[in-house]
Amino acid sequence: MTMKIREAAAQGTFYPEDREELKSLIRRYVENAPLEELPGLKAIISPHAGYAYSGPVAGMSFKQLMNIDYLKLIKVIILAPSHFALFRGASVGLFDAYKTPLGFVNVSKEAQKLLSFEDFHFILEAHLEEHSIEVQLPFLQYILPHFEIVPILYSEIEPQSLLKGVESILDKRSILVVSTDLSHYYPYEVARNIDANCIKSVEKLDTKLLKKCEACGKIGIETIIEFANAYGLKSKVLAYATSGDTAGPKSQVVGYLSAVFYGGNS
Repeated sequence: MTMKIREAAAQGTFYPEDREELKSLIRRYVENAPLEELPGLKAIISPHAGYAYSGPVAGMSFKQLMNIDYLKLIKVIILAPSHFALFRGASVGLFDAYKTPLGFVNVSKEAQKLLSFEDFHFILEAHLEEHSIEVQLPFLQYILPHFEIVPILYSEIEPQSLLKGVESILDKRSILVVSTDLSHYYPYEVARNIDANCIKSVEKLDTKLLKKCEACGKIGIETIIEFANAYGLKSKVLAYATSGDTAGPKSQVVGYLSAVFYGGNS
């Protein structure tokens, strides 16, 4: 049987295509990030821009995965927004594996179960050029020795429907990764003021504060806040920066957030 491999689409643009260069870059981001004490880590928020811009912030999120039990196979459920395809619901990446310069990432067999929900589909074209899932994978490959993924790309879907699907495959070995950038292309100070709404919503676990948040992954943020409230999780914002802080001009910036959700009774 021929393997269905999702080939890398963002290598050489969002991140280096050379294996050793990529590992070295991720190593720097991760080593520069502090390791927090986060018992019962359940989820992270990570940006998905080019590594030169958002890599330092992403490193803060993924460093925290060092808190989890490496001896078991970790199931990483990735919630990411679609940038190129508009569709109703969510599209599950039903490939056998995703390929990056660091090797292959297996897709969990449990991903297929999501198709039993009305709002979950497999739309091949939506995944082929999309970067919002892919850019998370090299960080996961660097940190976790044993893991598989459930890649979920969403477009027009209610957070409650997205969460219902996630809950159906959730277990003790699950970690959620919410892929999102914040506001796009505002002047530096304007962006920081807008992004403060997203940050406050995560800190206070209050979805009402998302009304003025302009994140591309706003649905994912709302989903993870509802998840946190349902399971009694705590949240902690680890870092916020814009492209103007990392590698770009301050005339037009994109915002990036690192946050974690931990504790609780799930």
